[in-house]
Amino acid sequence: MVILNIQQAAKFLGKTPAALRNGYKRWGVPHFRLGGQIKFTQEALQEWVEKNMVVAESEEETKPKAGTATDGRRGKRLSAKPSSRP
Repeated sequence: MVILNIQQAAKFLGKTPAALRNGYKRWGVPHFRLGGQIKFTQEALQEWVEKNMVVAESEEETKPKAGTATDGRRGKRLSAKPSSRP
């Protein structure tokens, strides 16, 4: 069993130590306290990552559907109506 401190666990998870310190309870990251310090086991973290892994959408699923083209700004839809401006 490999015991990790917050810095080591954050590196293992690809997070900053501050982010892990602020989010480990909310995210449900398995941990324990030893001498008043937060500790993690590498094995428990690996299991947690595998259990909570989300599969990325395929490219086909991420393509915009017909009629939802954007003007390049995130989330803004193009109007199908012609502009009344000259």
